[in-house]
Amino acid sequence: MSYYDYNALRAKALSPDATQADVDALGEWFSMYGDTYWNGEYYDADEGRELRPVYRWDEDLDQGELVGYELR
Repeated sequence: MSYYDYNALRAKALSPDATQADVDALGEWFSMYGDTYWNGEYYDADEGRELRPVYRWDEDLDQGELVGYELR
């Protein structure tokens, strides 16, 4: 994955037949290259779209683990 893959990853994640893996790939792109798109809650994925990280909370460790992303 490179910085220049954003448009292809976004198109795939927004397609009607997108899978969770497609959305997660876009999330990984933002994680690697999209710091300027992060507002503290979600990544701004253009045209009013939000890409939000999804965490699973581990009570024993008292911390969350990133398990994927949600595109709204």
